Amino acid sequence: MKSIFNRSVLRAGLVLLFSSAAILLLAAAQRKEARVTQVVRDVKLLPPHVAPRPAHLNDNVMDGSAVHTGADSRAELTFADLTITRVGANSIFSFDQDGRNVNVESGAILLRMPKASSGTRIRSSTLTVGITGTTVMFESRPGNYSKLIVLEGNSQAWLTKHPEKKITVHAGQMLVVKAGATQVPEPVDIDEGLVLRTAVLITEFPPLPNLHLMRSVAESQKKSGGPLFNPLIDPTGMGARDVDASTRPQPTPYRTPPGDRNPKP
Repeated sequence: MKSIFNRSVLRAGLVLLFSSAAILLLAAAQRKEARVTQVVRDVKLLPPHVAPRPAHLNDNVMDGSAVHTGADSRAELTFADLTITRVGANSIFSFDQDGRNVNVESGAILLRMPKASSGTRIRSSTLTVGITGTTVMFESRPGNYSKLIVLEGNSQAWLTKHPEKKITVHAGQMLVVKAGATQVPEPVDIDEGLVLRTAVLITEFPPLPNLHLMRSVAESQKKSGGPLFNPLIDPTGMGARDVDASTRPQPTPYRTPPGDRNPKP
């Protein structure tokens, strides 16, 4: 009788062990995927080693995949830890390591990371940004500039080719780095209220869970009465597009300044 009891206990223990392992493997697999929670017009998914395909609502996006949006198009991905990534028009965005490494080849994204998450790095050929529990916009124009706007929280930023010097960019600030820069410029204070009212990556999607935190930053800026930079104007002096302009067609024609190789649409 005792032998039978011991064998039953052993079998029950093995079943519990294998069940727990299966649950952990399933959870790990789910963490490595994102789900498409919004898709507008021309959005393509580029899984690794697989032909590109059109994106559809509720599609699962595998770890290591890329997202490519066409003109006047946009998409939103939501990860298992509730990290939200929004991709603007004419953008190429990819992620790996459960969304912990984000690469913006070109175009603009908004990334909202919950406070409890383990952090992410956003990278372009010019600029790399480390964020944890933060909401940012990031734009890359290869050969021209990279731009970071911190909407709430803080982030660390450094030149992709020179990671030895990092700076902190605070909520309500913008950092613009020219291609080929050897030093990180100082961030500038921007009008966050204007961003919240105009940026398509905010206005054309459902409200973010932490929108109240961003509004609080905008209200604090108003109360401080300090000078604020218009985020729709680029401090590089190149007339380059910003995060909003990259996702919204311009209502009036734009005349390209002499020597500007990156005109607005």
